[in-house]
Amino acid sequence: MTGPDLAVLALLWSVGLVRLVRRRPSAHHRVMTFSLLAISLAATAHEPVIAYAVDSATGVADLAALVRTLSGVAAVASVWVFASAVTGPAQPRPYWRPRLYLVTATVMAGLTLLFLVSTRPPGPGTFTDDRAGQLSVALYATLSYVAYAAGAGRGAALFWTQARRSGRTLLRTGLFVLCAAASLFLGFVAFRLLCLAGELAGQRTPGWLGAAGQGELMLGFLLVAVGCGLPGIAVAGDYIADYAALNRLHHLWHTLQRAVPGFVLGRTPSRLGDHVNPFNVRMRLYRRVIEIRDAQWSLGAPVDDDPTTEAALLLMALAVAGKSAAKGTSNARVRRTWSRTGADPGDAVDREVTHLLLVAEYFASAFPPLLVPAGRLAPLEDEDGEQPLQLEPGILGEPGVRRTGLHDGAAG
Repeated sequence: MTGPDLAVLALLWSVGLVRLVRRRPSAHHRVMTFSLLAISLAATAHEPVIAYAVDSATGVADLAALVRTLSGVAAVASVWVFASAVTGPAQPRPYWRPRLYLVTATVMAGLTLLFLVSTRPPGPGTFTDDRAGQLSVALYATLSYVAYAAGAGRGAALFWTQARRSGRTLLRTGLFVLCAAASLFLGFVAFRLLCLAGELAGQRTPGWLGAAGQGELMLGFLLVAVGCGLPGIAVAGDYIADYAALNRLHHLWHTLQRAVPGFVLGRTPSRLGDHVNPFNVRMRLYRRVIEIRDAQWSLGAPVDDDPTTEAALLLMALAVAGKSAAKGTSNARVRRTWSRTGADPGDAVDREVTHLLLVAEYFASAFPPLLVPAGRLAPLEDEDGEQPLQLEPGILGEPGVRRTGLHDGAAG
């Protein structure tokens, strides 16, 4: 086994195993993960060193070749069922394809039967190369190559179509790479069929040509790993951004929770518990945005396009809430406003998060974390507004609000 071959196998298994640890994966995710792991197993069994070790350990000649073939057929079936679920009409159970599963089981059973009735000499090499003139071996090779071609062709068409429709750069690039990998597999299958025809005609395949075909196959495996890994990079980037936004909104959210208890669904986590919890980050961020907006609505603090103004109005609403609580009254609520001019429903949550991050920065500069609880905000003197809002010394600081690492155009 050469160093590049080992690197390709390590990359394939790494990407596949990383996809396994996703919590609550979708059906699409599970099927494509299964396909990637099946391809990884086939690529591993294809290595001569590993194949010889498996055959020697089990005492069954060319058992690794059967494992490789059945794994490839399983990957082909998963690609077909994935393509049918993605491109077909919506169904309650999109992956319930009994006819496809029956065809797959029949093909696997036929390959296993042909494998058992074929003469397989022990030692290095595969029986499909050494006994190509045998009828059962020729049928075995032809059936497996036709199955591979069907899966590669279906995958190439699917990945090309989805890549042209995708709007995300890394996802689109990954789909184009997968399309290239499927095209290489198609080329390899055509090459192997030509070699098989030559073997049946009594012509041996030159060694250099066989080595070129193996190189093409390993390049295809490498492109599969890269194509599946690129969308994962985009997902990881989104996860990191959501996790950072969740933590940066904690102070604003926790302050509002103390001022307006009861708007948080479930038990309120501590700051440390909120930071160290790596699960359901996107859903928790979505809930945090809703809970902050619910608290603003309850306090009577309107949403404003200017984050500085919104932070100031929120501070004033907290002060009024402290005064109302002291008198046993409640403050008037304002109409709930969820969208702003130019907001796209497709990324409404991300726009809200971006805006609230700016509000949280301005709010924190006037209301530092762990310094002053909401109850210490000094209330207004009277209903006539003769005396302006006064905050205790050290809460607001100098006039003006600092900006900390935020670009002026971040809200867009």
